[in-house]
Amino acid sequence: MAIAAGIAVVAALCAGATASAAPLRVGVALDGPRVGNAFATMAVDGAMAAQRAGQATVQVERTPGIPPDPAVLTSLAAAGNALVIAVGFDWTDTVAQVAAQFPGTDFAIIDGSSGTARAAGLSNVTGILFREGQAGQLAGYLAGLTAQADGRSVILGVVGGTRIPPVQRYIAGFSRGARLADSGARILTRYSGTFAAGAGCGTIARQMMARGAATVFSVAGPCGDDALMAAKRAGRTGVGVDVDQSRMGPFILTSAVKRVDMATRRVITQRAAGPLPAGDMRYGLQQDAVGLGRISPRVPKSVRTKVTALERRMKASG
Repeated sequence: MAIAAGIAVVAALCAGATASAAPLRVGVALDGPRVGNAFATMAVDGAMAAQRAGQATVQVERTPGIPPDPAVLTSLAAAGNALVIAVGFDWTDTVAQVAAQFPGTDFAIIDGSSGTARAAGLSNVTGILFREGQAGQLAGYLAGLTAQADGRSVILGVVGGTRIPPVQRYIAGFSRGARLADSGARILTRYSGTFAAGAGCGTIARQMMARGAATVFSVAGPCGDDALMAAKRAGRTGVGVDVDQSRMGPFILTSAVKRVDMATRRVITQRAAGPLPAGDMRYGLQQDAVGLGRISPRVPKSVRTKVTALERRMKASG
């Protein structure tokens, strides 16, 4: 069930590019903490893959806090980068602000829509969005079926970071999948209000487990890692997010993942070959851009079979 790398898609785009073309100059703007920020790491990995392939020269800068500092985007655009990629939903308004000052530069937002920019009459901003609800649905279905197989009531805890659209799409999908497994499933949901480590996600998870939660789904970045560790210490199970978190141990049933690296590489490849499409680009199961990470050996084969069947149906339906 591990998510495919999407190499064929990128290879096809690369084949259309002119071999003698000069590398595209790309700036990448990150936000949030450097330590534990797997989301940002994936974006940088995708950009660096383009650089190793000779498609781009990459400049990476990081804003010191949230909300992001517009000066970071201004610096990258003023440096002559033809494409500036802002990584994270919190950049949405900032990108629209800076893009107006650099109409000759293309901007892309990973995890954010171009809607704010388009409302301002700008055509040089592209949103890169994911269908997180699809990954969440598969994870919720697996968690619900596993609870049933273990003889437990389907009570699942969800710890969110902030109420931003990507997080809400994950949670809505997870709840939908759990109720597909059991129409009477109870989903206990709370937001910590932050993605920062040590901000109380572990406490939230313990409170949910005290109310019977068999599994904790973390949608809170580094803060959510504390929730997963609380589940491990309590002898319960967890579901990771964004990246494959199976390294934490077999108590991680699976992870709802999205290939930020693939999307970052692809937007660079597309811009190197020509203009980016206006509006937003969306990546989901059909593009192998979302799905499940490694599945724990604790998950019964019968559950794996049902999850695989659901994934096929979802792909077929678009």
